[in-house]
Amino acid sequence: MAKRVIDRMQGYSPGQMVTGVYKGYATNFGFLITDDKHEDIYIGKERRGNAMHNDTVQVEVLERKSQAGKYEGQVVRVVTHANETVVGTFELQKNFAVVTPDDERMGADIYIPADQMQDAKSGAKVLVRITKWPEAKRMAEGIIEEVLGYEGDKGLDISLIIASHHIPKIFPKEVLDEAEQVAKIPITPGDRMDFRDQPIITIDGADAKDFDDAVYCRTLDNGNRELGVHIADVSWYVKRGSELDKEAFRRGTSVYLADRVIPMLPEVLSNGVCSLNEGVDRYTMSVVMEVNKAGEVVNSKIGPGIIKSARRCTYAEVRKALLEDIYPDNLKPHLTMLKTWQELAERLIRMRTERGALSFDFPEFKILLDEEGKPIQIAKRDRTIAEKMVEEAMLLANETIAQFISKENRVAIFRVHQSPDKEKLQMVLNLLQVWGVQIELGAEVEPKDVQKMLAVAEEHGIQPIIETMTLRSLPQAYYDIVNWGHFGLASECYTHFTSPIRRYPDLVVHRLVREVLAGKSQPARDKQWLGRAAEQSSMAERRAVEAERETNDLKRTEYMAPFVGEAFDATVTGLANFGIFVALDNGAEGLVHTDVIDNGQGHFEERDYTFKDHGGQTIFQLGDTVRVTLAKADIEHRTLDFLLGEFNSLEEVAQASAAIRSRNKGKSKTKAAKKLAKAKRLKNKNGKRGKRGKRRRR
Repeated sequence: MAKRVIDRMQGYSPGQMVTGVYKGYATNFGFLITDDKHEDIYIGKERRGNAMHNDTVQVEVLERKSQAGKYEGQVVRVVTHANETVVGTFELQKNFAVVTPDDERMGADIYIPADQMQDAKSGAKVLVRITKWPEAKRMAEGIIEEVLGYEGDKGLDISLIIASHHIPKIFPKEVLDEAEQVAKIPITPGDRMDFRDQPIITIDGADAKDFDDAVYCRTLDNGNRELGVHIADVSWYVKRGSELDKEAFRRGTSVYLADRVIPMLPEVLSNGVCSLNEGVDRYTMSVVMEVNKAGEVVNSKIGPGIIKSARRCTYAEVRKALLEDIYPDNLKPHLTMLKTWQELAERLIRMRTERGALSFDFPEFKILLDEEGKPIQIAKRDRTIAEKMVEEAMLLANETIAQFISKENRVAIFRVHQSPDKEKLQMVLNLLQVWGVQIELGAEVEPKDVQKMLAVAEEHGIQPIIETMTLRSLPQAYYDIVNWGHFGLASECYTHFTSPIRRYPDLVVHRLVREVLAGKSQPARDKQWLGRAAEQSSMAERRAVEAERETNDLKRTEYMAPFVGEAFDATVTGLANFGIFVALDNGAEGLVHTDVIDNGQGHFEERDYTFKDHGGQTIFQLGDTVRVTLAKADIEHRTLDFLLGEFNSLEEVAQASAAIRSRNKGKSKTKAAKKLAKAKRLKNKNGKRGKRGKRRRR
């Protein structure tokens, strides 16, 4: 969507046309959202036309509301409908049925004709495909595409999230048939580089089932290190234009959720013939790099290979072996290699740090479920030397491959991460000035500038605050056929190559490597197709991230529900006009609403990023430790509400919450709904970058 060239201070003019995204906040109103620099426009129910939640629409500005001071608008037309399918609850009527969307922001029920019910029964959770959009005097109409389940069904809660994000989960028969056929092809060395005599190993989590990378490291006679990174040769099995390829393109990525994995490829490939399982011959696309003492790749050998993994290792046992000298007998033959690899990883970390790469080591958590899908534990996951060794090997391989294909001046898919928003970064600089730290940025922000900010913050004991603020100023990484470089890695040329079992861009990059090695020319049509592949892969990644986040929020809220009324030590992780976000040691995060802070008279001060009382004194800032009591765990909306301090009983918590509701009685529902929506948007926007399956998203 093009940005408007309107000065916010000048406001809107009656009759002005504005394009944005319609966000429904209740059944009877919504707002037009454009960007962070412009005000939202209020859209009443009678003025939303046939727009539904998340539709891109064109709105005519009508007038400014005198009392609330907000602009009002009328939806003129829907540019793009966002919701071809909707998840909701089915209710049978006399000669028809209606589906009430689970997302109340959709604004209205959907009419289902009698011949389009697919044997659904009242109370069923269903996926509806919309066939007619709503109009002024007519409901939206649809057909039941899938009955997802009924209340009490195991895993239904997560199935609803999957369906709401339109994530494909069932492989078509023709895809499965093709996978079975290619999996039967015998594995023979042919003219591949043969690495089967090397004691190559894999290192993954204890619960991993697909192994797409294996590594071997040794010291050369000249003192340099040789690092061999061997990646599953998925492109040999999945040919462009095949049924497998079309399905992989559609899925874009494997999705890792709390109770299941939705693979990009059928399991006969992802967990079978493509997976670098221990003790069996497997095809690879290999990159063997000679790395000097400065951490630079001085020579490389790239091409199809064949390996036989000598051992399947886990992060935990490698960490114990290297740091505690505790290991099983069958790991002993690999210790020398592991120590050589460890030394190289530490060298590579120093090299990246010296060139300006950023590192945010925020805590990460895994939610453990019982057999019925109920959360029983939230376990903290530490990023140890074992994880760092694998990460450094993969980063170096990705960068080496990116440089290899870019030298040929071919159109390719790159992993790009652009510079931070300078306006948001200025907020960090302003905050540093409050602590007496003065840092000047050049016209173009460089990674070392941000690295310097973080180092200065650590010196002044305010690292958690500045790290959090800095992370929020950084854009998300994505895929593009234009090489914009990778700001976070301080890399001029970077791609994704190391996970073709679970990421479509990696599969495409493997094919590009093959084409370069074969000396094939690149057809002109490839540029357009690669652009679509990059865009689709970025969309699929965002979709997976959102589903993962919602699933974790759901299970985290469900886990916390029995603890309502209990007090916890928490850390302030976010500040806003509507309250403060706090996080517990187990990663659970929730909101302390403004109305319970300083009798509702406190306010957020953006200038120094603090929350102040009615007298202007700072009472909270990022990183503060605060004692809170869990007041509510709203599983339906996946949110936690906290009160400040401790309470002696659930009755006291209920009384305090009731007093707040009483004080809020009569407040604008519009304002309340908008605050809730903003809270969710801020929480999602500030979600920490974490692991997806096995590797960080970089």
